[in-house]
Amino acid sequence: MNVLMIILRIIHILGGIFWVGFAFFNIAFLQPTIRATGAEGQKTMQHLTKQTRLMMSVYVAATLTMFTGLIMLGGISHFQSAFFASGFGKVITIGSLTGFIAWFIAIFNIRAIFNKMGEVGQAIQSSEGAPDPELLTTMGSLVDKMGRVGKIALGFMIVSTICMAAAQYSNF
Repeated sequence: MNVLMIILRIIHILGGIFWVGFAFFNIAFLQPTIRATGAEGQKTMQHLTKQTRLMMSVYVAATLTMFTGLIMLGGISHFQSAFFASGFGKVITIGSLTGFIAWFIAIFNIRAIFNKMGEVGQAIQSSEGAPDPELLTTMGSLVDKMGRVGKIALGFMIVSTICMAAAQYSNF
């Protein structure tokens, strides 16, 4: 029994559950609620992005999932071509690549959008009287962009998850 591989797998699976689960929750429930509740939703989003460790936790979970996956891939494949030619190796490789793409989108695109949403949200909250219509338009654009980019990332996460779950049954 390889204790290191067991620990890595536990971190990989739990991190993936948290990361993919939050992405699904965000796309399916949180973002539509934020859009539907207007200014109150913006306050909720502002609180989540600036007053909690939620986003940092998601990024850490995503990064741990990606790095533990790469370490395990190296451990089981030894980077030998015979492994990657097998059905299991092909499916794990597809899962790894789509997971990496999802991680890249999350860390470099979604994170930037969330940060910008936080800045705009803060400007909206600090404005005296009615918020500047331009700020509201900018926030709406950011929310829409988050939805589009988030759906793309979630699609890659779903493909990756399916590959990881089905790889052991790939005998081609």
